[in-house]
Amino acid sequence: MNAFLGENALRAANDRKEVTVVERDVIGHLIDVERQAADLTLEANAEADKRKKAAREKADAELSFASASIAEELDRSFEASRAACDVALRREFDTYIERLEAMPRDQVAFAACLDEYFSG
Repeated sequence: MNAFLGENALRAANDRKEVTVVERDVIGHLIDVERQAADLTLEANAEADKRKKAAREKADAELSFASASIAEELDRSFEASRAACDVALRREFDTYIERLEAMPRDQVAFAACLDEYFSG
């Protein structure tokens, strides 16, 4: 029952001109109970909002911490992979240079090839 119904009952009783003191007291008490219930509902909603806000802040902080931890781990993993790739690339390049230097050079044949290419 809401306050509107309680007030309507009070008006209806007044319209009858038969309102007794007991009826007025009962209706007044019912209106007071409804107001108390409305106050309790408002307090409960305020408390629920406060708890939801605290839970949201806690969850956001945990998410931020977890995200930062994951990002740091990914950065470390990337740097380690990049360093390993740099080492492998340097090793492969050094091997290639060694193979090139180990090849015999035939300067006479090279000069003949150039002469043929450019004169021809």
